[in-house]
Amino acid sequence: MAHELEVFADGSAAFAAAGKPGWHRLGYTAPGPMTAEELLAHAQLGGWNVRKVPVGQVTDPDTGQTVAAEEDFLIVRTNPHTGAPERLGMVGKDYKIVHNEEVAEFLQTLVDESGAVFDTGGSLNGGRRVFVTMRLPEPLMVGGFDQVDLYLAAFSRHDGWGAFTTVATPVRVVCANTERAALRTHAAMFRVRHTGHIAGRIAEARDALRLTWRHGEAFAAEAEKLLATPMDVKEFRQFAAALHPLGPDAKDLTRRNHELAMRELEWLFTSAPTNEPIRGTRWAAYNAVTERLDHRSPVIGRREAAIVRAERALLDDHANSKIKSRAFHLLAA
Repeated sequence: MAHELEVFADGSAAFAAAGKPGWHRLGYTAPGPMTAEELLAHAQLGGWNVRKVPVGQVTDPDTGQTVAAEEDFLIVRTNPHTGAPERLGMVGKDYKIVHNEEVAEFLQTLVDESGAVFDTGGSLNGGRRVFVTMRLPEPLMVGGFDQVDLYLAAFSRHDGWGAFTTVATPVRVVCANTERAALRTHAAMFRVRHTGHIAGRIAEARDALRLTWRHGEAFAAEAEKLLATPMDVKEFRQFAAALHPLGPDAKDLTRRNHELAMRELEWLFTSAPTNEPIRGTRWAAYNAVTERLDHRSPVIGRREAAIVRAERALLDDHANSKIKSRAFHLLAA
C-alpha cells in the first residue's frame, strides 16, 4: 500500500500526527493535539510560497516560431528543504492559489467554533496535494463506553486539479490511500473551486459541515439500537451464515476454511474479552465481524502484516469494508 507521502533528500517526511503515528511510521509524532502553527511546522507545510509564474512565450517544435502563452501559468513552490523553486502544475489566469497557511487559518476558525483539535497533516505527490485533519472534540460513545471517532479533513491541491475540500469522515487521514477512503466515506462536504477565495466562506462551511453532528447522531442511534437488541447464539449463527454464504458446489478446502471462519466468529461473539461489556447483543455481533476482519484474518504473502491489515481496515473499496457494511445493514434490518 503506497503512502505517497513526500519524503525529502534527508529522509524526513512531510507528515505530522498527534498522539499516535500513522501506519507507515513516517514523519513527526506530537505528544498531543497541535495548533495550526505547530502542524504546519512539524508537517513541513509552512513557507512554501506557492505562486503563479507566467509562461510568456513557447516555441512551436514543428515551425520553430514562438507562440504567445500569456494566459498560461506555472504553479511553483519553494522547496522547504533546498530552497529551490519547483514546478507543481500549470493553470490558467483565473486560478487562485490556496496557500497551506490559508488552509490552516481557515481550519483554525472552524476549530475555534467546534472545539476540534488538529490531528494529522501532510504533503503528497511531491507537494501537489496536501491534507490536514481535525479530530472532533467528543467521540461518539455507544452505550456510554464504546468509542467511535469522527474527523474533519481538509484537502487542497497545488497542481491545478480539484477543489479545496473539507469533509466529515470516520477515517483518520495519514496517507494517500486514507485520503481517498475519507473522501469516499464522507458524511458532509464543503468545496471551494480554485477560481474563488476560501476567505469569507466560514459561515457557508459551518452550515455544510453541521451535517457532521447529524451523521454522528444518526450513527450513534443505530448503534444504540444494536446494543439494546439481544442476540442469542442460534440467531448469531443465522446472521453469520447470511453474511458469509457457502455455495452448494463449494470444494472441500473452501468448506474447511468457511467452518474455521464460522467458529472464530462465534468465539468472538460468545467468549472474546473484547466483547465482554456488550455480550449477547447485535452490537457484539457487529464487533465480532470487525475484530475478525481487521485484526485476525490471515495475511498471506511477504507483505508486512500490519500494513496489510491497515489497508483492509482503512480502504473503503476493500472487500472487508464491504463485508462490514453488509453486516451492519443485516443487523440493523
